[in-house]
Amino acid sequence: MQDRRPLIIVLVASIVSLAAGIAATPFWDEDEPRFAAIARTMVNTGDWVVPMFNDELAVDKPVLMHWAMAASYTLFGTSEIAARLPAAIATLLTALALLRAGTRWFNSTTGIVAALAYVGCLLVGIEAHAATPDAILTCLTTWATVLFAEALLARPDAADGLVKLSWGRAAVIGGLLGLAVVCKGPIGFVGPLAVVLPWASWLAMQRRVAATNAAGHALRPWLAATLPAAWDTIRAARLGILTVAMLAVAAPWYTAVSLRTNGEWLNGFFFIHNVGRFVAPMERHGGSVLLHPLAMLVGFFPWSCFLPLAMVVTAWRIWKRADQPVSRHALALALVWLIVWVGGFSASATKLPNYVLPAYPAAALLVAAAGVAAAHRGLWAHPAWMAAGTVSLALGGVITAAAVLVAERFGLTDAAPAALVGLVPIVGAACLWHWRREPLRAIAALAVTGLVYTGLAVGPAAARIAGANALPALVQEAHRHAGGHARLGTFTQITPNVVYYADGHVTAWQEPQRDDCIRFLASGPDAVVLVREDDFAALSAGLPAGVGVIGRSRPLFRDHDFLLVGTHTTNGARSVGPTAAVQSPVETTTR
Repeated sequence: MQDRRPLIIVLVASIVSLAAGIAATPFWDEDEPRFAAIARTMVNTGDWVVPMFNDELAVDKPVLMHWAMAASYTLFGTSEIAARLPAAIATLLTALALLRAGTRWFNSTTGIVAALAYVGCLLVGIEAHAATPDAILTCLTTWATVLFAEALLARPDAADGLVKLSWGRAAVIGGLLGLAVVCKGPIGFVGPLAVVLPWASWLAMQRRVAATNAAGHALRPWLAATLPAAWDTIRAARLGILTVAMLAVAAPWYTAVSLRTNGEWLNGFFFIHNVGRFVAPMERHGGSVLLHPLAMLVGFFPWSCFLPLAMVVTAWRIWKRADQPVSRHALALALVWLIVWVGGFSASATKLPNYVLPAYPAAALLVAAAGVAAAHRGLWAHPAWMAAGTVSLALGGVITAAAVLVAERFGLTDAAPAALVGLVPIVGAACLWHWRREPLRAIAALAVTGLVYTGLAVGPAAARIAGANALPALVQEAHRHAGGHARLGTFTQITPNVVYYADGHVTAWQEPQRDDCIRFLASGPDAVVLVREDDFAALSAGLPAGVGVIGRSRPLFRDHDFLLVGTHTTNGARSVGPTAAVQSPVETTTR
């Protein structure tokens, strides 16, 4: 009977860590409430084809993520947890793919460590609890990559060329790539192929060179094998079947949304949010070519210090042919996997750390393979790097605690207890150092540290910090003031958080439309407008009698308040007569 202990270990440890990170905290950034609002609209309207946000066409992302969230809403009700649940499930499935790959290509210990290293690193923990598409895309691309590589590694020393994908496997991989295209666009198809095709070509070249009995690393046989190897790769990959299967899955929705919107969705998505993001920074998300590699050192914490060492050691092992063929080829795949995703997005003008999340499974495989190989030798080959890694782990804990405490001085109120999460890496560093001469125990200590740290940081600690997320509470105050459900508008600035928590259409006015905004405020006591304090002067001069500031709140790290403007109330009844000047002290304050 097959040993199920590795599967049980990964499932239990991952589910506990992921569950610890699940908290009913309000949506934080611009993306989460936007995507959640689109999914809620699908449920409310029954239209699961055209993504709509605040009654406008949403062209920034395809629909798979919205479908997953809408399905979760249907099963569990509309909530922040339900919106984030698909990302957590996708993260667990990615961990299972790494367990499968590590076990088949190396050993069960490597599979376990790779899976837990992935779940237990910081950015994965964040994205596993976010209502965004990145965890889902990573799951699909990881499984597609693993299933492709499995087939080609089935006979690592085959003298008759690469093993062809079976028709069924090619169709499954193509279907996964089709879902990835419905999740985040062409990158879902191009990205995995940019990994596996060069790797497969290298594999084919290596076999052809070996068949010629060429000595050492002579260059001429490799050059001669380039074109034949490319043809071997095309045949083995069954690109025709992959492409047809991808189109069979992705084309129906893309066709439907194009017909329903007269091509407007396709034009906005492909030319603005694909080509546009690549050639020019959008939404001030730019940076140097080093941004993603450096950000990955933060996002892959607590394993990040060992990642550069693992890459160097892996490259050396491949060059020296120090491993069995399957393991050596799998290590090469992991290197190509990491370099392609990080390098590709580093070439894009628009940069965000979550863009390279599909590279994190490769990083987890690399550190797991290097660490377990060292453990089997019974000693660390590079003790100085081990010491540096231990210090960086402890330093990460200190930085975590310091960041929370400093942020509290700049508006992150009542968050000081969250700084205790910083103790986890410090304790982990002590354990790592204590077991520095017992590599397997040291690896286990690092894995547990990552799972506990990430689970607490994105769960209880994030819940504690959530009190500083002011806008959702301010919108709820508008609803209470209106006696149930406010008609909400914004003056000069609208954010997805406001739209989601308004739970209805939010009208946005700019300064030239000031008179329209004032007429809206005069239309009834349930009309409320949200405005930045520094823009209030442009609105205040024409406000009707009885209308003024009814609430205020300052979002985190902002230097101005957001104000609620509506009809004043007196003794619980809405005022209809003249009131004090509109700059009178506010009646409700949310901090």
